[in-house]
Amino acid sequence: MFDKNCNKNWFMEFLIAPKYRIYRHLLIFAYMIAIFIVSRNSSEEVGDDDYLRSIIWNIYFLAMFYLNMYVLMPAFLYKGRYLTYIFSLITIIICCYLIATVLTETFMKGYDFVNEAKESNSFKNFFVTINMLTLMVFASTSIKLFQRWARDSDRINELEKNSLQIELRELKNQINPHFLFNMLNNVNVLVKKNPDKASTIIMKLSDFLRYQLYDNNQHSVLLLSEIQFLNDFMELEKIRRDDFNFNLSIQNESSNENMISQLVLPPNLFITFIENAIKHSADADSPSKVDVSFTIYKKELRFVCSNTKPAEPIDSDKKGGLGLANIKRRLELLYGKDFRLEIENNDTNYTATLTLPI
Repeated sequence: MFDKNCNKNWFMEFLIAPKYRIYRHLLIFAYMIAIFIVSRNSSEEVGDDDYLRSIIWNIYFLAMFYLNMYVLMPAFLYKGRYLTYIFSLITIIICCYLIATVLTETFMKGYDFVNEAKESNSFKNFFVTINMLTLMVFASTSIKLFQRWARDSDRINELEKNSLQIELRELKNQINPHFLFNMLNNVNVLVKKNPDKASTIIMKLSDFLRYQLYDNNQHSVLLLSEIQFLNDFMELEKIRRDDFNFNLSIQNESSNENMISQLVLPPNLFITFIENAIKHSADADSPSKVDVSFTIYKKELRFVCSNTKPAEPIDSDKKGGLGLANIKRRLELLYGKDFRLEIENNDTNYTATLTLPI
């Protein structure tokens, strides 16, 4: 059973993995060369014109194969422009046939691809050749669609696994005992000294836990809800640490005035950056600060999280690095190559800039 699964996984990997692309193309060329050799050997009389004629038509078959695979499909089919794709495909198939026919009749002494006899039926030759070209083209279409389906399936499966891991991680972090004990101890002290501040902490803690337990379990959340959650998190940290300050801002640079209130996105895309910023800004000798900004443009959302760094560097926590690696992988699964994550690290500040399509 193990061997079968290994063979199956290797075969699928060979069909879709970019690292095997050169070998897949070599197989296609080997197949075309084999057909060429077999067809030549099956003929009793083979001249130079026959070889040249076969080479010309094989080149055009391969040209159609790759033109469809790497030009027409990405330009039209993947973008949902199906009629344009079909029209372009038919046009190119006919044009390729006409060009190849002209070249054959001009340089190959009037030989035709299907029949060597000059008196053969032109319509029949056209029909057979177009059929062969069409089969080649739709073979390339089928291959690319299968590869796309397989990759999308892998991405979906990995995204589901990644989401489960994030959920487990969040469940462990949702009610962090150390965090809760600190907050409750603060409340206990403030109940008599400053009841109003104690009440504020309880309300913020209640909103914070409610969001973690319920709201962020959805597939998408409002940006404003996510920002409020981040604000509550930093407010609680500010209450816990007197030397901590933060600034959170949001700007709408798009033409849609309601974009801020309408924009939705997957949950928990920013909390890892905030957690790392708070953690690595801690400085026993001087105040620390975290600056967070959200800017909405016409087609993208830009998130910037910047924190001060202590004069004496602290040891990096492996878990923090793992959290950043996990969020990077999640972004890749959600957005492919459409997001940008830039890290700027100098002696005094650490800045993460995340740009997402909207």
